[in-house]
Parts: sequence; C-alpha cells; structure tokens
Amino acid sequence: MPSFHLFPTLSAADNVRLALDVRGEPARSAKARSREALAKVGLSHKTSAFPRELSGGEQQRVAIARAIVGNPSIILADEPTAALDGENGQVIMKILAEIAKERGHAVLIVTHDPRLLPFADRVVHIEDGRIVREEHGGAKLQ
Repeated sequence: MPSFHLFPTLSAADNVRLALDVRGEPARSAKARSREALAKVGLSHKTSAFPRELSGGEQQRVAIARAIVGNPSIILADEPTAALDGENGQVIMKILAEIAKERGHAVLIVTHDPRLLPFADRVVHIEDGRIVREEHGGAKLQ
C-alpha cells in the first residue's frame, strides 16, 4: 500500500488540522476547517478514525484534505487518484479543478490515468524524460 505520510497516532481530523497548526491557525478555526476539508472529500464520517482504520483510498483522501485545507496557491499532486475508485477519483478531480479555475490557483498533476485528461487546461506528454507532445485546450502541439 502506498504511503500518504499520515501520522499513525493522529485521527484523520488531527492529520488534516496539522497543516493549519504549523501556520499558526487558532485551534478552534483549525478544527472546524479540518472537518470541512474532510467533508469536502467525502470523509465527514471518518474524522475520528486513525490511519490504520482507513482504507488506502480513504487515507489518500485524508492526505488530499490536508493538502487543500490551507488554501495553497499551488498544489503538486503525484497520482492523486491512484488509490481511489472511479467515483471518488472524479470527486477529487472536481475539487482540484475548482481550486485551479475558480480560485485562480495552480494545480500540477502527474498521472498515467487518461481519465484525468478532460480536467486539464494543458497536458504535457513526457517519455524517457523528454517532452514529446503538448496539448492546450484540446489543440495538440508537437
């Protein structure tokens, strides 16, 4: 199972809240925001669960909630839907697309999953460390 770098002794909510704690967010608002982020990724019912009590996909969604809770200006995501079923993968991609488009932030995703391509504004195809093709809004560039 892949590692999502969750702290095994912290609940899902506390793992997410940690991203706000390091920024000096007041405890009360950090707690509320961590619960909101977990709800956004479909885990409002798992706030008290520890990583060992979560499936791989649930752990991945906790890690994504932790990544988005602080409202970052850029998100770098390596295979953000790899451990997720199709439905949860779509939910996560919609959240990331919303962050990129509606809030004007940058989201960079590395993936092998062609189902994620419709969410992209720009696609860069890399083979053996070289850019072989780029696509912008559906137009292919060589």
